[in-house]
Formats: sequence, structure tokens, C-alpha cells
Amino acid sequence: MEDQHAEVMELSLEQTIDTKLVQSNVTQQVIGALKQKYSGMTLKALNDKESYLEIKAAAKDCAKLRTLTVKICKEGRERAVKEQKLWIAKEKEVVGQIAEVEDALDAEAAKFDAEVERLVNEEKERQESAYINRQATLTKMGAVYADGSFVLGAASFEAALVKESSQDVWEESIVPKFQAEYEKIEAVRIEEERKKKEADDLIKAEQEKLRQEQEVFRLQQEEFRKQQEETARKEKEKQDAADKLERERTSELQKQRFQLLFPFNPTGADVDMNTLWSLDESRFKEVLEGKKNEFEKKQLELERVAEEKRLAAIELAEKEAVRKEQERVAAEEERKKAEMDAASDKVKWVTFIDNLKELDTYEMRSGQYRSKMNAAKQKINEILAL
Repeated sequence: MEDQHAEVMELSLEQTIDTKLVQSNVTQQVIGALKQKYSGMTLKALNDKESYLEIKAAAKDCAKLRTLTVKICKEGRERAVKEQKLWIAKEKEVVGQIAEVEDALDAEAAKFDAEVERLVNEEKERQESAYINRQATLTKMGAVYADGSFVLGAASFEAALVKESSQDVWEESIVPKFQAEYEKIEAVRIEEERKKKEADDLIKAEQEKLRQEQEVFRLQQEEFRKQQEETARKEKEKQDAADKLERERTSELQKQRFQLLFPFNPTGADVDMNTLWSLDESRFKEVLEGKKNEFEKKQLELERVAEEKRLAAIELAEKEAVRKEQERVAAEEERKKAEMDAASDKVKWVTFIDNLKELDTYEMRSGQYRSKMNAAKQKINEILAL
């Protein structure tokens, strides 16, 4: 019924809209006439003004009909919007009145739902807490979790049952069965431990007997070892004394020869400076004399080269000093020039006068140059008087 009513209202609204348009002569016949009259109109040429004016006139006719249509439909939409606002306002008013009753009822119902949810959650938390403790109890007995069940010997219960069973079922049915299996297994374990202890005690007794025999043998071996060590120690002391005398002799000889040879052969070239003591006396004297001659020749050459380098360095330093002084003077002149370029005309003139005052004049012997010098002094005084 509601759908049919909506269809009837929609058809009625369409009829009203069509009627409004017809009353203003906006009809399909008028639109068809526009299409028939003006469709396909084009410029005869891009610069043909006559066809252009015809097209502009046709477009104006279309615009009049379009503007009229927009005006009629806009007036209809404004009435519809006003009606829609009234519907929305009434909806809010009635819904608000109903909500005063409905919200209170929903609040009361929500209290019941919340209490049910709290009790369910409380029961879940209790079960979870109890399940953790029950798992710990079973694990302590030795039960293992496999394929969704806790198993210990012949006792096996699904994890869901362990978790969800009441406390009475847990204490009176589940725990006693696991406890019975635990006691059986524990009795077997205790008996096995007893047998193992007896075997261990027997092994320990045998090991202690063997240890005592080994200790006697060890003491005998220790005494024999001490005798051998004492004999070896005495032999070693005798050999160490002989070796010490030989080391002292060779060390002193090495020291003497090193002190003689090192000043002439500090790099150890062609000679092993660590085994000088092994050379016979004539060979060492030959090496010493040869290295001494080589050293003296090298020293003379080094002194000559060093003197050449010293003279070259002095010359280079003098050139560098001259270059730096020239650069300094040039930089100073450049700085003064830059300062003077940037200074005012007054500062430039004062500086010029100061420089002119510092200009030296001289007493001339010949009349010719004495006249020139006097004329120059006169010109300078004239400039200074400006």
C-alpha cells in the first residue's frame, strides 16, 4: 500500500509539474518546433554576418524558453524545499518526544544486558584462572598436554573438560584419577631410585677401592719422579753454570765489538750486528777497518751535500723574503689606493697636502738647478696656500 501511495504521489507531482509548464506554454510541441526550425543552422561562411545574425536570433528564442523553464522549476523546487524542512522539523519533534520514553526503557534494558555480560565475563575469568591453576596442578603431577587432552598414565581428560568442569567435578572426579596415576608412577620412580642408589653405592665402593690403589701407586710414582727431578736439577745447575760463563764471555765480547763497530755502521749494513762475538779476531778487525773507511767517505760526502743544501736554502730564503716584502709593499699601496678611492674629496685633498709637506727639497750647487729648485719651492708654497 505504501509503495502504491508513493507511486500515486509521484504521478500526481509529475502532472502538477507538466501543468505548470503547459500554463507557461513550455510544451513538447513548442520544443519540437524549436528543433524543427533551428536544428542544423550553420554559418554559410566564417565571415557571413547575415547567417551569424540569424543564428544569434535563434539562440535568443531558445534562451527565452530555457530561462522560463528554469524559473518555473526553481519556484517548484523552493516550495518542495520548504515542505521538506517542515517534514524534517516535525520528524525531530516527534522522535524527540518518543525518545524521552524509549531512551529510558533502553537504559533499563542495558542495565540487564550489562549485568548478564558482567556475569558471563566473571565466569570466563573464573574459568581461566581456575584453568591456569588446574594446569599447574596436573603439570606438577607429571601430566602432559597432547592432542587437546591432559594425559598421565591411564588417566586422560580433554582440556575443555578440565577447564569448564565445576569445582566439585574437578576435586572429586578428575584430580583423584590423576592423583592415583601419579602415586603409581611415583612408587615406580622411588623403587627405581632405590635400586639405582644400591647400584651407585656398589660402584662407589669399587671406585673407592680403585682410588686407594691408585693413590698408593701415585705416591710411589711421585717419589720416583722427585728422585729423577733432583738428579736432573743438579745436572742442570752444573750445565747452567757453564752456560752462564760462556754467555758472560760472549756477551762481553759482543759488547766490546758492538761499541767499536756501531759508530761506523749504525744501520748494520752487510754485517749481523747481533753475532759479532762469533767472528774470529782477524775477521772482525778486517770488517771494522772496512766500515770505518766507508763511514769516513760517506761523512765527507754528507757534509758536502749539506753545505750545498744550506747555501741553496739561504738563497731561497732571501728570494722568498724579497718576494714577500714586494707583495707586502704592493698590498699596502693597493690598500692605501682603495682607501683613497673610497674617501671623500676633502680627505683626498688633505692627504695630498700632507704628502706635499713631507716632500724633501735640496740645496743645489749650480745656478741652473738652484733656480729650478727655488721655482719648485715657490710652486709648492702656492699649492700649500690654496
